[in-house]
Amino acid sequence: MDLEPVADRPALLADDILVVADLHIGLEEELQEKGIRIPSRSEVMARELVDIADRRGAERLVVLGDVKHLVPKMASRERRDVYVFFRDLSGRFREIAIAQGNHDGQLKNIVPRSVRFRPAYGFRIGDVGFCHGHAWPYKKVMEAKTLVMGHNHPAVAFRDALGHRQIVPCWMRTPFARRHKRYPRLPREAIVVPSFNELCGGMPVNDVRARFIGPLFDEDLVDVEASDVHLLDGTYLGRLRDLKVDLGFRPQDYRQ
Repeated sequence: MDLEPVADRPALLADDILVVADLHIGLEEELQEKGIRIPSRSEVMARELVDIADRRGAERLVVLGDVKHLVPKMASRERRDVYVFFRDLSGRFREIAIAQGNHDGQLKNIVPRSVRFRPAYGFRIGDVGFCHGHAWPYKKVMEAKTLVMGHNHPAVAFRDALGHRQIVPCWMRTPFARRHKRYPRLPREAIVVPSFNELCGGMPVNDVRARFIGPLFDEDLVDVEASDVHLLDGTYLGRLRDLKVDLGFRPQDYRQ
């Protein structure tokens, strides 16, 4: 299976499959509770997915978890936006699959029946494994040539001499160890997909205090510091170990 990032978008093409992660539909509800009023992004994201699919000829859609945002509750607006999002996309894609994420409780109750749910432990299509990243994948998923995952919302931070900082989404290609006590075989690398929802921002992976979440970032399983980092426009920035900056964040500033 050929894997190709979509230029300037946090989306990946796997043959005729469009792959995105971390939509977090309903994030606006949380922001509203904090006094920030923002229109729903769900319709905008749906239009963007259709536009990418039309331009690149994608026929199937895979969402790598965290479709919805609020946990454990579910707001009425979030419920409506999730349903309408998949109802509208069902007319464009011949198949839609969701690899369930840690935010996706009760999701099956609100999406059209045509949407296919895959286990939180991942699934394979040919020589590529897919998962959200919050749970240990099945062994058969880890026997794939490449693993594609979400969950960490990777971004890269730039800081100038005056202290100004900018954080932008990025791709990470993280190499696996040769062997691990849990898995007899491992992929060559994990491709970590940035969040498709621009309201999510991202975790600055090159901050000296960055905290990666999920069991797959076990130091005995992956070599995070050897990760290759790419901007969405394809620019290769180098190895993560060579891009470190101190943004002044506290460890507790990172989500768990």
